[in-house]
Amino acid sequence: MNSNFKKGAGIALGIAAAGAVAKGIERAIWLHNYMKPVDYPVSSIKGTDLEDKDLKLIAHRGFRAVAPENTLPAYVKAGEAHFWGAECDIYRTKDGVWVLHHDPVTYRLTGDLKKPEKCTYDELMQLTYKGGHNIDQYPNLKFTTLDEFYQMCQKYGMQAIIEIKYDRSADYMFELPEFAKKYNVPTTYIAFDFINLVNLRKVTDAPLFYLVYAIKNSDIKKAKTLENCGISFDGNDKKNLKDNCKMVRKCREAGLDTATWAVDDLDIVRQIADTGTKYITTNGIIYE
Repeated sequence: MNSNFKKGAGIALGIAAAGAVAKGIERAIWLHNYMKPVDYPVSSIKGTDLEDKDLKLIAHRGFRAVAPENTLPAYVKAGEAHFWGAECDIYRTKDGVWVLHHDPVTYRLTGDLKKPEKCTYDELMQLTYKGGHNIDQYPNLKFTTLDEFYQMCQKYGMQAIIEIKYDRSADYMFELPEFAKKYNVPTTYIAFDFINLVNLRKVTDAPLFYLVYAIKNSDIKKAKTLENCGISFDGNDKKNLKDNCKMVRKCREAGLDTATWAVDDLDIVRQIADTGTKYITTNGIIYE
């Protein structure tokens, strides 16, 4: 091996190592920012021009501005605030219990590195929530089941908005409509992974929404392949607000219903509402 080759290989390895370190630092910064608690503002549409828009306000992961997300207290607070709907994220434990949780691992809220779908229900119930808004007011807070979520929706007259996480539960989609029937609660299903919506359409005629970040033409085409499937877009992504919400309007012109998540700014809601979008998923906007 000649010296020039050795020198070149050394430089290449050095660049690769530096790149790996940079990526590690970038991920660490992302994780640090992701783990930081967020104080969501609470504001009301009462007395504004939005009050007459007939908006359907949906509590994002429950009323997470005042209680830890995806927990029973968050849905009690959502009901007390008269939200039209309540949104949750679900996983199926390995022994067949549907539970509420957003992240693929439990670390952000419990401090434990567990994957909900890899645990039994009893194993998950050994964990206690340590994060979430006003967590100090809810000692010994545990995971909430889908049954408990539906009980709160039924009690307070809220529509259920269910987000299916990834495609790990594809073989069990037939179980989900049974919850809606059991509690007689109108239900909408949402997912980023389109295959989840395809599998759901095989077992229910309930409304579906395809979750996207910035709306693309391909998203519109995909959503149109399923009956009663709309598009729910990131209302904080400026691409969706560009040119007077051009892509949102394009969805509606294509005959698709539209929804947005997770918007807490009344000015952004105003822009989106002007497109005819009624379904507003929010952390902290309320009716009064």
